[in-house]
Amino acid sequence: MKTRKRIFYTFTFIFLFGLLACNKHYFRSNYRDANSLIHATSSLPMQPFLKAHIKNGDVCILTNNWKIDNKQKTVSGSGVKYDFNRNLIFEGELIIPIDSVAIFETNTKLNKNESDRIAALSILASADVALGVFCITTPKACFGSCPTFYLQPDQNFHYADAEGFSNAIAPSMEYFDIDALNNAKIIDGIFNITMKNEALETHCVNDVKLFAVSKKINQTVYQTAKNDFFICENFYKPALALAEEGDITNLLAAKDLHERFSGADENNLSAKESIFIDFKQVDAKQDLGLVINFRQTLMTTYFIYSAMGYMGDQVGDMFALLETDENVKKQLSGGIKKELGDIDVYLWIESDKKWELQSGLFETGPIAVNQQILKINNKEKNANPKIKIVLNKGLWRIDNVALTNIISTATPLSISPTAIFNKGVADEQALNKLRDTSAYLISMPGDAFTMQFQLPEKDTEYELFLYSKGYYLEWMRSHWVKDKDLQMLHTMLLNPKKYLKMEAANYKKYETGMEADFWNSKIDTENFSYYEN
Repeated sequence: MKTRKRIFYTFTFIFLFGLLACNKHYFRSNYRDANSLIHATSSLPMQPFLKAHIKNGDVCILTNNWKIDNKQKTVSGSGVKYDFNRNLIFEGELIIPIDSVAIFETNTKLNKNESDRIAALSILASADVALGVFCITTPKACFGSCPTFYLQPDQNFHYADAEGFSNAIAPSMEYFDIDALNNAKIIDGIFNITMKNEALETHCVNDVKLFAVSKKINQTVYQTAKNDFFICENFYKPALALAEEGDITNLLAAKDLHERFSGADENNLSAKESIFIDFKQVDAKQDLGLVINFRQTLMTTYFIYSAMGYMGDQVGDMFALLETDENVKKQLSGGIKKELGDIDVYLWIESDKKWELQSGLFETGPIAVNQQILKINNKEKNANPKIKIVLNKGLWRIDNVALTNIISTATPLSISPTAIFNKGVADEQALNKLRDTSAYLISMPGDAFTMQFQLPEKDTEYELFLYSKGYYLEWMRSHWVKDKDLQMLHTMLLNPKKYLKMEAANYKKYETGMEADFWNSKIDTENFSYYEN
């Protein structure tokens, strides 16, 4: 209860401050006007700003020319400083230690000479440099992702082979992610994968590795939601799969990207649905695992962009709170995610005449298909098991569901890249940054890095998984700022059940056309570079 009150008072303060600061003053004495100028695209040529949100709650705003001292790890320039209550406390030359900053915010492009530490903490505002008609007409469906990874970088337009750390939308939310690559046999022991930045985002990549598990020809290796690895044999397709719309057996029978998904409920975005699956002639003497290939629809993308729109020109303030207030981060990690729920798996227990919950799966992201296994407690040793999957309506795309026999657990080999190529040219600096656990490889829109790995045994059959660790920062689109609504943000964070009902009608207006606009607004890394001009 204390946590909820603290968050409520924090956001209420910001909301009321915005309402009360109605009188226009010269921007140096009025924090609200400075915020507006930073996010006003029309002011960009005349009013470049760098705003530093200090960890103690103060804010410094530097104008025109500022300098970065990489040796001293400071940024300096002419500007103003506000205290926690946004009262002007200093005007003149400022020197700001970078380590004292929670989040930077700027309305001008960062150049190659900027410190990585500045780029790694900067939310770029009004930076609609690559937006086309698709994002203008459907701003909450613009292509957005964490780093995307491709085995064949020129082929996969509507999906990626892996998608890194999708939930890490701020530095304090950094984590690692592991994705199955479903690779073919590696002939010469050399394996390449390309990491792209195809959205208006800054990607801060701390580590990329291959996890390799050796196996026999007739075996497959699957990963659990908790990142355990099982070596498995046999593959049992559904005999019958039924959903609300009828027989969907063919949609779930193979990994072919012919996915089963439904539309969201028009009255409640947290409404659930069920899929019933029958299996026949399964080897029930061995442990069973349910394998599901799945990814999300664009529902969570819509929520992230909506939240940033509700923040409006105070997006930097909100992200600074996220970085400095643990209670705010805890609220964000629950909320809507908890209300939407997992993909829950049940097994029918004939002796008890009831469905028994096995466990659940969850992975954020609409781009890469996740492949995970969930161990089934088939205590009745039923050779014809019945499975029920309960999931949020309109949130999940299911490509394939199957049963397999679990033979043993496995510990993967961890393999670091031996070389990195930046659009075809060897990049030693990028390789060194990934080898240094205290450093980050900063990837800006249009970047593409091909990572090369050497497998230990050329003639060994390996199942490969991609490990990636880091975080990313969405850039603030000028189209989102127009949706500023701190009261709606308050409802989204603290009363997600109510919000998901309130927002259902608005989401349904977007739902049908979002998919096409999302993929069509992806940045072409072959022809676009953030550092052009």
